[in-house]
Amino acid sequence: MSNYKSILKLASYATFGVFIGFIISSLFLWEKENINREEAELFQSSYNYAVKKASPAVVNIYSEQIINRNSQQNRRKFNPLFNRSGQIKTSLGSGVILSSDGYILTNQHVIGDNTLRVTTELYDGRKFNAQLVGIDKGTDLAVLKIEDSDNPFPSIEIEDSDKVMIGDIVLAIGNPYGLGQSVSMGIVSATGREFDNPYSNYIQTDASINRGNSGGALIDSKGRLIGINTLMRSSSGGSEGIGLAIPSTNALEIISDLIQYGEVRRGWLGFSIDRQALIRKGKLVISEVVDGSPASNGGLKKNDSLNSINSEDATYENLFKTFARSKPGEEIILSVERNSELLELALITGKVD
Repeated sequence: MSNYKSILKLASYATFGVFIGFIISSLFLWEKENINREEAELFQSSYNYAVKKASPAVVNIYSEQIINRNSQQNRRKFNPLFNRSGQIKTSLGSGVILSSDGYILTNQHVIGDNTLRVTTELYDGRKFNAQLVGIDKGTDLAVLKIEDSDNPFPSIEIEDSDKVMIGDIVLAIGNPYGLGQSVSMGIVSATGREFDNPYSNYIQTDASINRGNSGGALIDSKGRLIGINTLMRSSSGGSEGIGLAIPSTNALEIISDLIQYGEVRRGWLGFSIDRQALIRKGKLVISEVVDGSPASNGGLKKNDSLNSINSEDATYENLFKTFARSKPGEEIILSVERNSELLELALITGKVD
């Protein structure tokens, strides 16, 4: 009987302990839930965290460029004290520090073609003369390098821009009109936009992008880089809600080549797509194949319809991603329909001259 009472007493203690533990854990979870709710509400009402995280890596860029005296206007402004063959012009823009050792990404048009000097100003006011590592006119990107043997530079976290969706909240950070670092907010209006170059795959946003924002950061709501602000479509010269940014994934591939080779090495196949068939039917139909090109050597012909690209759906977005990111010597497998027959073609990319 005594053993029974002991067991009953022990069971009572255990039950009471479980009950107390349940009460404590419930209180803890309730408190944690309240904290998470408060954080979520704060996050929804302010993007201060994202800005604080990203803004130290966004720099102001000032460049001095030689402008040739080809126009009558330039001749009137010419000052022989500076240079007998051209005029010195100062331009401004923005850039993003990608690594703690000082590699900066900006737009090529920010630094120009004939650059004398590039000065970068950091978020904390420090200024550095930057060395030009390389430029890519195809995508309007340039890589700069700054040095500080004593301190690492603040760098930005980079997100995969392929994950960006229409409607996502984005923030544009840059140096509009030389006013200093400024932030504007909007959403992703569209992806995969084209504009005036064969390598364009822009993210479109309605976040305000003005002169001086070029080369600055387009970040997501967590402070991660998803694009480099590059263009605005405007009839007035100011922001009208159509800004274009180079996706971070595209930019990283350009940077890698510029740092490693000093140039961008792109693959080339030598065929064109029928734009009308793409617009009207959503099909990728070959409109032209260049004689002697890798596409021609691989058996691709005019009027072939693409069914798949490297086993993925034959969409324009996949076409762009495959060929814009391809390197010379890569094999690309195309499934094409020709005269109601399915064919598989293996094409080896050449090099863009």
